[in-house]
Amino acid sequence: MAHGETKIVLPLSRPLVAGSRPAREVLALPDGYRTDAYVYSPAGGPRRLPVLYLHGIQSHPGWFSGSAAALAQAGHAVFQVTRRGSGANRRDRGHADSAGQLLDDVAAAGRFVLAKTGAERLHLLGVSWGGKLAAALAARSPARLELASVTLVAPGICPRVDVLVRTKVRVAMSVLLSPRRLFDIPLNDEALFTDNEAMRQYLRADAFRLHRATGRFLYVSRCLDRLLARARPGALTMPTTLLLAARDQIIDNAATRRVVDGLTAHRAAVHTLDAAHTMEFEPDPEPLYECLRAAVGRGQR
Repeated sequence: MAHGETKIVLPLSRPLVAGSRPAREVLALPDGYRTDAYVYSPAGGPRRLPVLYLHGIQSHPGWFSGSAAALAQAGHAVFQVTRRGSGANRRDRGHADSAGQLLDDVAAAGRFVLAKTGAERLHLLGVSWGGKLAAALAARSPARLELASVTLVAPGICPRVDVLVRTKVRVAMSVLLSPRRLFDIPLNDEALFTDNEAMRQYLRADAFRLHRATGRFLYVSRCLDRLLARARPGALTMPTTLLLAARDQIIDNAATRRVVDGLTAHRAAVHTLDAAHTMEFEPDPEPLYECLRAAVGRGQR
């Protein structure tokens, strides 16, 4: 598909009413890699600060169409940027060169949001693995972007699901000898994400879901873990919200809360919803939407 088209190619997890579908824009990342940004325009009424929305390791912006539309209805311009090598991106599938490259990508996406909206600050929202990336950016160098708030939704900071030990050995060898060798992401069972059968069917049919990543990408993910582990206590100084899923099979909630407590010096607002990992996929996602609206509202002024 040509980059100039505005047709949405990613399958949306929630049907959207007329007028709320996102526009598709093209973002050039610092090294020239071109990716898509799906932009939800704010509803009428007072304009609020924009939201930069980061998806997870296997997912893409289409998974989170419902929450993006809900935030737009609350007056926020919402920008869902597809991570390099994921979603509809075919170039360098499942690959990243370094943690710095991914952090630079997010910073570039943030500058794109600010330039498009004329805002001076933005809300950063990350889901699952995207939550880890959002936390790393905010902890490493918040001055890169003026962050009004950070919202971490079931962030992949302390996963319960990991690659097998023997696979870790093969990944380590591949980083040195064959960094683009592909490995299965250990999340291919739809039941890990949701117990909603309709959404499991959506995941099974999703041709854009990322099932494999390179050894280098998996190493980069570990580098982000180390970056967070070495962050100074209280590194996240902006209003921060942590949303956890009570029935999460992917994330260790208790360990995640301890890490976020350290990163925020116990200033984070923490909420646990009766949901599986991908809270977006619950039969009634409205409790998630309410929490997200409240989370970005904390940093609105």
